[in-house]
Amino acid sequence: MQGQGVQAQAAPRAYPYPIKAGLSGLVKISGGDAQRVTVRVGNGPEQQLGRFDDEEVDQMASVDIDHDGYRDLVLGQSGGGTQLITRLFLYRPASGAFQEIQHPDKTSPCRAFVNPVFDDKQARISVGCRYGAASNGAEEYVLRPDGTVHATSWSTQALFGLDDAPAELTYHFREDGSTARIDIEGEGSPLEDGTVPVSKLDLYDTPDVNARPAMTAAEGEHLDVVAIRPQDWLQVRYASKTAGNVLKWVRYGDLRVDKHHLPAHPPQGGLELELADTLADWSGEDGGTFLLSVANRGEAPVQLKAPRVWLLLTNAQGDRIVHPLYSREGDTLHPANPLGFARDAVVWRPDEDGKPAYMVNDNGYGSVPFLPALAPGKYRAAAVVTDPGNLAQPIVSNAIGFDYPLPKRPPAPQ
Repeated sequence: MQGQGVQAQAAPRAYPYPIKAGLSGLVKISGGDAQRVTVRVGNGPEQQLGRFDDEEVDQMASVDIDHDGYRDLVLGQSGGGTQLITRLFLYRPASGAFQEIQHPDKTSPCRAFVNPVFDDKQARISVGCRYGAASNGAEEYVLRPDGTVHATSWSTQALFGLDDAPAELTYHFREDGSTARIDIEGEGSPLEDGTVPVSKLDLYDTPDVNARPAMTAAEGEHLDVVAIRPQDWLQVRYASKTAGNVLKWVRYGDLRVDKHHLPAHPPQGGLELELADTLADWSGEDGGTFLLSVANRGEAPVQLKAPRVWLLLTNAQGDRIVHPLYSREGDTLHPANPLGFARDAVVWRPDEDGKPAYMVNDNGYGSVPFLPALAPGKYRAAAVVTDPGNLAQPIVSNAIGFDYPLPKRPPAPQ
């Protein structure tokens, strides 16, 4: 989009501000740690624009943001870097006063009007920010006549579950501010083009791992994502043939593992996954340890490039729950030479949010939740290994039984 960017300009303590031919103002900055900015238009009274933190207000620009023929004021703080955080002030000719355009949402990708660009022909504002090599954001806004803005789109990145590349998220908004849809694209997208990638996808009424599926969507059907929640839940809009457009929830794991169409165990040759029965009885030497190995029953070596390990849990009602565990480094499996995938004690310790949970070691990189917060009861567990782009289908282990909750064993002393 062609437009006017904010040009770098050192801010003097008094800044002449051209508003229109024959009309100008003077911006003044005073104070140190708490800067106070005022403006005087012509011979009128001094007006306070606002207070700024101790980061120097070092850039200013006069731009006709709302295209009413009068230049408005942009005040920016760069901190000496490339991220120019600005505040925008509309000049209102009818009153001679200024109105600040408030950024509408501090949870947005940029959280402020960062590096704004103003459209040459329409009252539109583009925002762009970068917080790292793989972390950037963009925001598009339309300015309303009353001086408020509404977002038309946001763009950012998100890393889902066991994916090693972030997905590109684009939020599309309606006029009233509600989310029309969220496009999730790129290598790390679990729902590319909004198309169901598995044979049958469970849809839930609530984002609760213990909820029973309310309905299912079939492979190839379309879903519009409208919200993303922690623990990798996606809220989707689904055009049901019987119920019309409905809002439901799906789990990330159900999009990556086709839990309703898995190969049988043991396989006929090839790779065989073995899960030790160590969760039902914790009194033995390996009790309470997650023990998983894979063997090559074929005649030729098999290479694993980027294997991912999941748990497939089945409750007493027969509902299946896919839980992501961790990724492992690639390796070559030779015949008759089993590879140990995991030998991790299940311990009761705080998770990344500080809440106690059953955790296992993630190959020395920290700990990950071993189980979701299940309802008490009897469960069957199998391990599933996927290797996207390499293995034609997942490897599924034997199933073992356990009662939830498990014993709450603390980590071993260091």
